[in-house]
Amino acid sequence: MTMKTQTGNRAHTLLIGLAMAGLLCSALGQATGSKGADVAGLLSQAAAHQAKGQVNLAQNALKQALGQAQTAGDKRTEALVKNNLASLWILASRKYRAPTEEPDIYLLEALKIAEELEDKPLESSIRANLGNLLVGWGNYEDAVWNFTQAVGQADKDGNHELAARCRIGMATAAAFHGSIGMAAELAEAAEVNIAKSNERDRALMHIKLGDVHSRMMDNAADREQRGAYLAKGGEQYHKAVLAARQVGDEPSQAYAIGFLAGLYETEGRYAEALQLSRAALRLAQKHKLSDAVYQWQWLVGRLHNQLGDRDRAIGAYKTAVDNLTSIRSDLAIVYGNENSPTTFRDSVGPIYYELADLLLKKADEVTEDSERTALLVEARDTVEALKGAELSDYFQDDCANMVNAGAKSIGQMSPTAAIVYIIPLESRLELLVETKSGLKKVTVDVPNRQLMDQALLFRHHVERRTTYFFKGHGEALYAWLIEPIKAILEGDGVDTLVFVPDGALRNVPMAALFDGENYLLEQYAVGVAPGLSLIESQEATSPNSRFLFSGLAAERHGFPGLPAVVQEAELIAKSFAPTELMDGTFLKDDLEDTFLRNDYRYVHIASHGQFSGKAASTFVLTYDGFLTLDDLENLIRPSSYRGAPVELLTLSACQTAAGDDKAALGLAGVAIKAGCRAALATLWFVSDQASALMVDEFYRALAKPGTTKAKALQHAQTVLRNDPRFRHPRYWAPYIMIGNWL
Repeated sequence: MTMKTQTGNRAHTLLIGLAMAGLLCSALGQATGSKGADVAGLLSQAAAHQAKGQVNLAQNALKQALGQAQTAGDKRTEALVKNNLASLWILASRKYRAPTEEPDIYLLEALKIAEELEDKPLESSIRANLGNLLVGWGNYEDAVWNFTQAVGQADKDGNHELAARCRIGMATAAAFHGSIGMAAELAEAAEVNIAKSNERDRALMHIKLGDVHSRMMDNAADREQRGAYLAKGGEQYHKAVLAARQVGDEPSQAYAIGFLAGLYETEGRYAEALQLSRAALRLAQKHKLSDAVYQWQWLVGRLHNQLGDRDRAIGAYKTAVDNLTSIRSDLAIVYGNENSPTTFRDSVGPIYYELADLLLKKADEVTEDSERTALLVEARDTVEALKGAELSDYFQDDCANMVNAGAKSIGQMSPTAAIVYIIPLESRLELLVETKSGLKKVTVDVPNRQLMDQALLFRHHVERRTTYFFKGHGEALYAWLIEPIKAILEGDGVDTLVFVPDGALRNVPMAALFDGENYLLEQYAVGVAPGLSLIESQEATSPNSRFLFSGLAAERHGFPGLPAVVQEAELIAKSFAPTELMDGTFLKDDLEDTFLRNDYRYVHIASHGQFSGKAASTFVLTYDGFLTLDDLENLIRPSSYRGAPVELLTLSACQTAAGDDKAALGLAGVAIKAGCRAALATLWFVSDQASALMVDEFYRALAKPGTTKAKALQHAQTVLRNDPRFRHPRYWAPYIMIGNWL
């Protein structure tokens, strides 16, 4: 277990360390006005919720307090509560606040009030929070300036708790910036303040100081320096335990002991670490510290594995995943925001893959086919759980949970298709291939980092029409992803591959993988699914062939015109009789009215659009504005409630940010979010002429009875590839079929 992984786990000190960001500013009793007691009670509630990582509940209590303060005209309490809300929003997702509710806005408003009231202690507390926000933004210079202003006032006032928080903040900024010597000096000064601060505050501050030393250890220049900072971190966690015991603070003990166990794990002291982690787990369970419970169960699982007890390790991992699921929405609030130093996947993803790894290794050792298959399914389901959680995190809702009822086996859905489930692990690649004959596992000797590097390079080069550098990278990917499973595919007469990709592979046009002579397109029809359980596998309930075409040919909102959109509409009309909304009639209100009055089987939107790393920034252009993923859901999903789900949503002329895994989540999840059985979209912007030809061929093929969506796409891409103008994959490869390929 590397220290990097430990630091990722330790990012959860953010949840317990929100008090360090300035919550309540040690001012519970300073709320004034006629409802001061009520406000103080609400602030206490917020503190309790926040200490447990219940961000949404904490926000609700703080908003009630703010409303009461504003009604009473109590400006000082208003500033105090805005300061506390801002400290919360430094970590909380935008999804849970209004557009005007930004932490920097609230901090500046609170700062203005504090300056007008000449309240220096409150001003310094606000500046400390501003420093924390700026550290999250990577603006270290301004962060240090605000911390310096705050610590100067704190020293003058003898507020050692605030001075310690500021110096810890500056040390954190220095550690992030690589200034290890400066970070060490600030940490030493902070410890002096901690020794003079209130006894009840000391444990939490020692924990945060231990976290600073861990960050310094990650950036240490040599083994000796690394060992020194490791020892310093352990010393701080020991002090945190003692400080917490002196005041009977068992929750802080739970965190401090757990983090100390993590350091012992790093040192290879597995037996001692296991003893400590169990003690931390008991305290966390006693006080219902949900974020700590799953972390220490995870740690127990890792330690059992290191000590050679795989079955106990698997049991601990399963319990950790179960507990993680119960607080996933709270973690998504934290990791779904732009100020978080780590992502949801980076922080909690490893627990799923490590469990899957253990299950797959166990599957290799069993002899009975039924037991082996059960373990393979369990490993796949474990990764599936992460994929669903990741989509929910990206969209900041539980839309992914709306699809997976009634999924069928691949044999029931299509006897000539294969699901290729890609599980990249640190040291190897595991391919779970499901065909009509069952589920099989193939292990490929390629580390995750090497696989993802090739995927990124392939994606970078394949969309550049002036070169063929992509071929070498495409051959490497083919050798790892296709060649090892060829015998299985040929033995079961497979003609369609449905990939469930991962990481950078989600941004890769699989049809363009190359075997040295031919593209994968020439061998198989290709589809993509964000997750196996996320494929809508039920038969279509609506036999109608109603078609809605919405297009924007005109130049709008700073985007160039798309003249070939008119041609797309004309070509589609040869195969279907679409309702058409073009340019001036392609308005959000008109779309809403049209969907209210009709159920469509096919919805085609030909307009500029982009999928970015933030769901809120993902859009499709209309004549009068933008359609977000939420807008698409509100328009399209109601038809599925009426028993007539949209069979196919086509997004023509859209693009996905290269190299951005989170952007790929939006692309992969669009069908789920909108409530469609499938979506046809593009990984990058395609020329008007190529798009018009592809659309014509695709829909003509799709209109023929018995043709699957994947086969229709294969036909259209083949036509493009055989056209001398469009032979390069840059023109035909970006089209991907997401979801139900039938």
